[in-house]
Amino acid sequence: LAPKHELFSHPRHPYTRMLLDAIPKMHDTGRARTPVQGEVPNPLNPPTGCTFHPRCPHANERCKAERPALMQFQGIQVACHAVEEGRI
Repeated sequence: LAPKHELFSHPRHPYTRMLLDAIPKMHDTGRARTPVQGEVPNPLNPPTGCTFHPRCPHANERCKAERPALMQFQGIQVACHAVEEGRI
């Protein structure tokens, strides 16, 4: 959770970054956009740990085992072990 200016100018969560990278930009015509990799998790049988870890390029073993808690980080709220650990 972040103010809109902060969310768009400095996205913290990997999923937010990937979503924003997928949006076409007027000045980048012809540039290939990178789609979010992997499969969307099954909501009836979600993965353990962080539900985004199968699609996250920053996921590690902790992400696979432990669901991240929502925390305050530089004036925003984010639930991400990679942000908490300073990996991104």
